[in-house]
Amino acid sequence: MTDLNLNGRKKQKITYTASNEGIEEAERALKRLGFESKSNFAKSQLISRTTVTKFFNHQPIQLDSFKRICDALTLEWGEIAELREKKQLESFEKTACSGSMINKEVEVEMTSRRQVTVIDKKSETIKVQITLEGDINSVSNFKILELILREHSGDTIKVIDIQEGSIKLTIEGSQQDIERLVERIQSGEITEVNGFPVTNFQILGESSGDRLSNEAVDKWSLVQEIVTQPIQERDLRGIDLSDADLSGADLSYADLSYADLSGADLSGADLTFTDLKASRLSSANLNGTDLSGANLIFIDLSGADLSYADLSYAELNNAFLSGANLSSADLSAVDLSYADLNDADLSDADLSAANLKGTKINNKTKLDNKWFLVWTIVNFDAVFQNLRNVDLRSADLRNTNLSNVDLSGAFLENADLSGANLSDADLSNANLIGAKMSGTNLSRVKVKGAIFGDNIDLPKDMECDLENGGAIFNDSPGDRSGALARY
Repeated sequence: MTDLNLNGRKKQKITYTASNEGIEEAERALKRLGFESKSNFAKSQLISRTTVTKFFNHQPIQLDSFKRICDALTLEWGEIAELREKKQLESFEKTACSGSMINKEVEVEMTSRRQVTVIDKKSETIKVQITLEGDINSVSNFKILELILREHSGDTIKVIDIQEGSIKLTIEGSQQDIERLVERIQSGEITEVNGFPVTNFQILGESSGDRLSNEAVDKWSLVQEIVTQPIQERDLRGIDLSDADLSGADLSYADLSYADLSGADLSGADLTFTDLKASRLSSANLNGTDLSGANLIFIDLSGADLSYADLSYAELNNAFLSGANLSSADLSAVDLSYADLNDADLSDADLSAANLKGTKINNKTKLDNKWFLVWTIVNFDAVFQNLRNVDLRSADLRNTNLSNVDLSGAFLENADLSGANLSDADLSNANLIGAKMSGTNLSRVKVKGAIFGDNIDLPKDMECDLENGGAIFNDSPGDRSGALARY
């Protein structure tokens, strides 16, 4: 799934995979640098354990995480990354057409600041960032772009970073080669690179040893600050914190709307009353995280681990939870209306008072029998069904159609029956202690032996009618728990 930034624009993740030789080199570096385990290494770099595991398991991870791992292991990321399509690249080196990016008819306007070069005295290299117009996801191999630029500027040209935002290439090379590249862009000789128009460029002042872009450095500095300096109500709207280790962090009351937390480790973190609207947490670890009262509208939690998490009273309507692990999670009073729970695991989850209207599930969704029944009643007519002795305690059954339903002996304590249609239903011997009954249609209902109490929304005149029908009003009823029949 694509994620959204604050402006609603789709972003694509650039991913790299370590080669087999690169993984072996990284394993040796781990031992050489004294890291006892990959877990310890991940913790030391504030990278989620899952991300580091993927790196060493020959699985793709996003570029800034890939570079951070390599940097911590004192390895050149370009040498560790798997070079795909070698034959294509070798063929391209021999046949690259110099005219593919030359178009003298197009003028490129440049401001005076773009003509300033900053020289790294130590390494005698300089950098330039070129912005290309196009979809970053359509570039099959960025090495091809490097070879094109090399062909027209010099052999020292090297692409050292790629960022989203059209296609932003950070290029490093000798002063002579970079100046040649800049002159050709300014003169209009170079207007495109492999079919992608050049829209902007800027000379940078970092040295060749700076393998991380400023954006990436800022990201990991921010992660360090969040972990070491707990502050409530942080403004982190739209921030990229993907793959970060934020386990145990205090992010309560923070604004993380539209933020990217995919692949992050948030286990045990405090996210109470945090605004996570439309944020991305796919494949994140939220085991044991406190999300009570959080705003999770339109959030992407697909594949996330939310086992034992506290999500009580959270807003999860329209959330993406497909494939998420919600086992043993506290989902009491959560709004899950129209949320996607396909393939999700909700076994042993507490869904007391949860709103399941419009919630999407499939045959792979793991849902306890009680809550599956509640979901069925809420989303489909239960008219004329036999629901004798079923457990519907604390279920959100607002505005449901339960007319003519046999609910005799049912356990409906603390259920929300507001606006429900119970006309002609059989509630004999049912337990309705604490049930909410505002606007409930109880016409012609059978209530002999039914137990009521603490029904604060029930009109007094209705109480009289129910008593005349054989209902019992008792605030301290006998214990009927032994009679509970498992549905």
